[in-house]
Amino acid sequence: MITAEQLRKKMRISHAHMDDDITDNMDVARLDMGRVGIDPDRDDALTDKAVELYCKAQFDYLGKGEQFLQHYERLRDAMSMAGEYKCAGK
Repeated sequence: MITAEQLRKKMRISHAHMDDDITDNMDVARLDMGRVGIDPDRDDALTDKAVELYCKAQFDYLGKGEQFLQHYERLRDAMSMAGEYKCAGK
């Protein structure tokens, strides 16, 4: 699973002062994915990318927060239709 430190580097943040906010947004992204039936504990590159896109949207990375949110929502929705990403029992 992607970490706050890895996300911080991807957003070119050089200090750890925002790690709590980053971690909170990572948790929210996973909860949102769980809301649409995606296994929030899945550990793979696609799930990490969705978390990254969500966080970049929330931090308005490069002034393109809306674009990152749209990319996140499209990826989340595509993952929710893929059987391999479904929560167990759904």
